[in-house]
Amino acid sequence: MDKSETFKTIANVISTISIVLGIVISVMEFSRAKEKEAESRKKEVELSKIDAESRKIEAAKPFLELRQKLYLDALYNASILASKTQHTEAEVINATKRFAELYWGELSLIEEKSIEGGMMAIAKAENIDSFASPTRQSTYQLAHAMRESLIKSWGIDSVKIGNINR
Repeated sequence: MDKSETFKTIANVISTISIVLGIVISVMEFSRAKEKEAESRKKEVELSKIDAESRKIEAAKPFLELRQKLYLDALYNASILASKTQHTEAEVINATKRFAELYWGELSLIEEKSIEGGMMAIAKAENIDSFASPTRQSTYQLAHAMRESLIKSWGIDSVKIGNINR
């Protein structure tokens, strides 16, 4: 074999190796690009889920703020009823009146089932539920229907607001 043939053979081998290396590198880069793209999509999906979760929490916020306000109001008036001897007759009458208003209306709009049970127990102990007129019953049902409408229209997740099903 003379020098020129050896040189051609070496050139052919180098050329073949270069082509194979080029193909291998191209495949590796393509694979890496696909992995990065998949990773990017996964991050986008995660961010989208976090964003959706944030929107749900934000949608529940007015409902939860109203709930907190009314829970505190109910607790305040229930505490007066629980400690009547430390309050004036007028304070007890006002607390009974306000508790009844919350029981038959406002609180029924936002309360969880566990709170409803506690409210019912106090109402029974104070004879607030002893006269359930058709208007009171209708108001109570209206508050529950309004609550379901608000939850549906706000797109609130029941996990965020607790068990409200009756």
